[in-house]
Amino acid sequence: MAAMNNLQRVEVGTVKRRAYETRSYPSAWLEYVWYLSLFYTMLGSAWGIVISSVGGVLWVLVATSCFLSVGSQALRVYKPVALALSTGILMIVIQMVFHQGNQRALTEGIFIVGWLILLITVQPLSLRPGFLQRFALVALAIGVACVPYISLADAGGISRAKASGTGISNGNALGMWFGFCTVYCVFWGLQCQKPILRIAAWTMAVGCFYIVALTVSRAPLLAIILACVVGFRSSLKRSFVPLLSFILLISLVYVSGIFDTEIGYYTARGAEKTGREMLFSRALERILDSPWLGVGLGEIRIYSESGKKFINPHNGLLHIALGAGIVPLICFLGYLSRVVVGALHIMQRVRVGEAALLPPLVAYALFEIPMLDNVFMSPWTVVVFGLVAGAYQSDDLRRLRTVSE
Repeated sequence: MAAMNNLQRVEVGTVKRRAYETRSYPSAWLEYVWYLSLFYTMLGSAWGIVISSVGGVLWVLVATSCFLSVGSQALRVYKPVALALSTGILMIVIQMVFHQGNQRALTEGIFIVGWLILLITVQPLSLRPGFLQRFALVALAIGVACVPYISLADAGGISRAKASGTGISNGNALGMWFGFCTVYCVFWGLQCQKPILRIAAWTMAVGCFYIVALTVSRAPLLAIILACVVGFRSSLKRSFVPLLSFILLISLVYVSGIFDTEIGYYTARGAEKTGREMLFSRALERILDSPWLGVGLGEIRIYSESGKKFINPHNGLLHIALGAGIVPLICFLGYLSRVVVGALHIMQRVRVGEAALLPPLVAYALFEIPMLDNVFMSPWTVVVFGLVAGAYQSDDLRRLRTVSE
């Protein structure tokens, strides 16, 4: 094992030297400035430190610096996410050329531009060894910082958590964020060699899962289950004892009754009619009426069953097709296909290290995309997909094999 670890460290060192010589990844300070900008975006309003335009300007400056840092390697670096970039650019161009603008279209356009900036920023940063672990710790820190702002609100007789004033204030967004942290901590614990680190990771996983349960959001819960199935597939033979220990921990938590109230809320929600079938059918009808150009970013929302309010389609794929037609959707599906193939590639070739954490995270994100509108624009999704999409390149795959200490 020691010889394997030494060999992997030598491989990582070789990749780092090659990357430095070709200027193929940004310096550390850019990564940390990006983390600061994430904190500002997510918690600036809650902390009362929002200054007009500062957040947007900071994101643009970081993205520009990341792009310039890769120099002549830009085509190689951005090739894995080229179809995602094409999706966002096409959506903006189609809106500007073929559709009328309104406040809703402007808001959607800002979201898409923000996604493009994220892609431009994250892809070079993802070349830095250990990037996934550092980002996950930052995401966990942001989640913990949001906890004081979490409150329970009644929704149809069910208490659901939300984090008012933060960047993940919506219950579904809060559940997705902590769901990502849950999945990461579960499989980070499996990778840890030291028992104390494993216990710490799984304790954090239980805490994050508790927040997910408080949101009573079904999509993150089901996505976590799917992620665990995918992740345990590759870990079961090698990590039977750690896995058994984790199952015993979950059993003890269940027996303690901590989640009894939340289980009751999920049971109540399970009996509700979601209305998604109505949203999906109406969205498909509108797409078929205007398949090539969509209906415009300002007209994505659909009348609810009662006809009293507009609702988003609750599906990322339908959201894109409604806004700008099937051409951007085809580009986006190509992007997702590359991500899926990259994840399969990792599952076949990697058993330990940072890369082994990616397939369950990909499964988690992919399940969420057809369930909610803007999951693919979330920072954690962009990070995970960016790392996996580049798994075709042997240098990137070697870099991701760093063993967790």
